[in-house]
Amino acid sequence: CLGYGARSTIYAVSEKKTGQVYALKRVLRKGPEDDRFLEQAETEYAIASQFDHPALRRCIKIIRRRRLLKVNELLILMELVDGTSLDVHRPSSLITLIQVFLQVAGGLAAMHRLGYVHADIKPNNILVNENLVVKLIDFGQSCTIGTVKARIQGTPDYIAPEQVGRGPLTAATDVFN
Repeated sequence: CLGYGARSTIYAVSEKKTGQVYALKRVLRKGPEDDRFLEQAETEYAIASQFDHPALRRCIKIIRRRRLLKVNELLILMELVDGTSLDVHRPSSLITLIQVFLQVAGGLAAMHRLGYVHADIKPNNILVNENLVVKLIDFGQSCTIGTVKARIQGTPDYIAPEQVGRGPLTAATDVFN
């Protein structure tokens, strides 16, 4: 088990035949209040399966398990990132900070070119490994540029004014976050 969040558990798993190691996100539906977490996981897969940029964690496969025609469990196979979040692994110098944020900016620019905004950029969604290689994670709140969300979504300390005001989300949203 690697961690928990948004009604999900993330595990390190390996493919028996090749030994390749992945991350596996498991989201369970226990009741109607969990539907939004299943939707976020579906969104994460739909967007992150398109990625081909070194700073963006890619989703590889989704498995939907149903009971009585209703999805009650989602499994998402993702690239495993061996790193710690930026809120734990804080850059020790200005040069290091610039190296990290150049990679973050490159990953966000790649998302924006594909027509998406992350919408939840914060230190714990930025992983950094010992070689200062960065991966952006957690694309559950991501959406197409110009989307107006039905409800306010975001982390209070990082949320952009247009998210609070339920305006259209743009690349500027990610810059503010």
